[in-house]
Amino acid sequence: MTLVDRYLQNVRLFLPRRQQDDIINELADDLQSQIQDREMELGRSLEAGEVSDILRRCGRPVVVASRFLPHQHLIGPVFFPIY
Repeated sequence: MTLVDRYLQNVRLFLPRRQQDDIINELADDLQSQIQDREMELGRSLEAGEVSDILRRCGRPVVVASRFLPHQHLIGPVFFPIY
């Protein structure tokens, strides 16, 4: 299992079940594109540390997954003026 696969597996843990496959496929395509672009720049395959740097720039899996979750409010917009 590659670093990218493990990263995507961790992101999947925090996603709603209905949307997991679509979001993971989208993220996998984006990451693969970033890796290929970097490989083209360097003219060689990336080493594990370089792939790890790309994943770090994307963010922690829980943070990445939270971008796809609905926003939750402690006090909803309807009640906020009263609060």
